[in-house]
Amino acid sequence: MNEQQPKPKNKKLLTYYLILGACILVIAAVAIAVTLSLTLGKDNMTIDGGNDPTIDGDDDDDTPDDDTPTGGDNDGDDDDDDADDTGTENTFLMPVTEVNAINSYGFYHNTTLDKYYLHTGIDFAGNAGDEVYATLGGTVESIVTDPILTGTTITIAHDNGLTTTYTFVDAAEGLEAGDRVERGEVIATVAEAMGQEYKDGAHLHFEVYLNGEAVDPETYLEISEK
Repeated sequence: MNEQQPKPKNKKLLTYYLILGACILVIAAVAIAVTLSLTLGKDNMTIDGGNDPTIDGDDDDDTPDDDTPTGGDNDGDDDDDDADDTGTENTFLMPVTEVNAINSYGFYHNTTLDKYYLHTGIDFAGNAGDEVYATLGGTVESIVTDPILTGTTITIAHDNGLTTTYTFVDAAEGLEAGDRVERGEVIATVAEAMGQEYKDGAHLHFEVYLNGEAVDPETYLEISEK
């Protein structure tokens, strides 16, 4: 008596799984290959494309950078030189060689008159005959002599509303109102002690006016330097 062998029930199912697995492996391999291809392609495009713009950009940037500093430095030096020249011409020079300020701008006690009042200038101690210089170039506005109180006062008008006065001096020979004087030119000498500041000894009383009003000369003078 013949007996029939039982057929595996899962044979078809197993075959199906094997085919499905093979398809998945093929699809995965294709996906990996495509991904690698795209990645490598992008990298190549980035390298090639990035280098060219960078090189071109450097060349373009180098050209203006080289030109600009060269022209800028030359122009800047010229401008600086001009500014230095102008600054020198407009910087106050000390009116005396030996700088010894004995009375400053502000309220002080006048020992000659024995009074307190506003001292509208700076007193530079000196010896009779010491040279007095124009602090800036300008035009002699007036030369006035008061033999009792102030002796001789020279007033010089400058640009920008500035005037300077030099009191207790003897005017330089031949100096007259209307004369043009240059910065550093000798305009007078310190006179013998006299007038309302007699007890301070021989000295130059120097004042600065801006638009007609007295200002502290130290605004324009470096007292610590000649």
